[in-house]
Amino acid sequence: MPRIVNNPTQAICPSFESPVWDFVRQSLIDTHQGVRPLTAEEATQRLKDAWTRDNDNKISTWNAQLKQDRPETAIQERLAQEEEARRAQRREREAEEQQREAEKKRPKLNDFDPNRSVSSWIEPRPAEYALDKIDMLEYVELDYFTIDVWPLSTQKTPKNIRNDEDLSWGEMFDAKRRLLHFMVQSGVWPTAHTDSLASFFVALQTHPRRFQTNGQEALLLYQSRVRREWFSALKSNKGFKIEDIGEDFLRSCADLINDQMWEKQLEEMCRTACAAAYEESSAPRPSSRRRRRNRGGKKVSRRATRSTSPVRTGESSRRSYRSRSPLHYR
Repeated sequence: MPRIVNNPTQAICPSFESPVWDFVRQSLIDTHQGVRPLTAEEATQRLKDAWTRDNDNKISTWNAQLKQDRPETAIQERLAQEEEARRAQRREREAEEQQREAEKKRPKLNDFDPNRSVSSWIEPRPAEYALDKIDMLEYVELDYFTIDVWPLSTQKTPKNIRNDEDLSWGEMFDAKRRLLHFMVQSGVWPTAHTDSLASFFVALQTHPRRFQTNGQEALLLYQSRVRREWFSALKSNKGFKIEDIGEDFLRSCADLINDQMWEKQLEEMCRTACAAAYEESSAPRPSSRRRRRNRGGKKVSRRATRSTSPVRTGESSRRSYRSRSPLHYR
């Protein structure tokens, strides 16, 4: 028997008296066999009785169907309840996790010792930006740890921070001592890394090039570029032994510094010579008669009174200065 979908207990008997059912009633009257003919009222009642019997059968089938479906329905209801309970537990766990994360992010203030007084000395600290860089294991310029920048430690990011190669030799070594101190104090830097960086500065300080012309400037440039490269290499898992001085790269740094110093001195010489020539050309000249006589009264030629310019230009001047200048060497 096909499964009943609609509940028959809620069915309503049709109005068989209406004209819509005239053809059904007339069919019953015409097909009736009996001594007495069937009236319209009796035909209507027979239709109602037939519908009632059919609906009663559907109700019986419906009840049996409900009895058969009751265990399956109970299982489905139990599964639905269990799923709802799991969802509620999951929502509760998520709410607790969010609360714990909020507690972690919330600023916490530690308790204080009522028996502890102010220390007799408070250690100066660099800018918080520099300390954050140390805590995040990132590169930070040495200028943040120089004496000139420390008064600006109240600022988050002090302005006009110099590159390492722009520091003096003494500033670099004063700053590296404070940098290493705060790296150790942070507690996040491995001892092997801080020891290697400390050995790197010792190797720079004891390198023989320091005592050569422009040697300190070359070592400053080498330190700036190699230390930055070391931090970048550590991030990409390509770290190297920084305390081993790369002589080839140091020689390249020295060549660059020497060329820069030579260019500066050449420019200064050119400016000085041009200024002297300008002063000479703008000075008032004596009359032609006076210009042609020397102190002894003898006449001299106009060509002999002309002065030659001391400025030498072109590649010959460049080679001549380079051969004489103690700043240019390899």
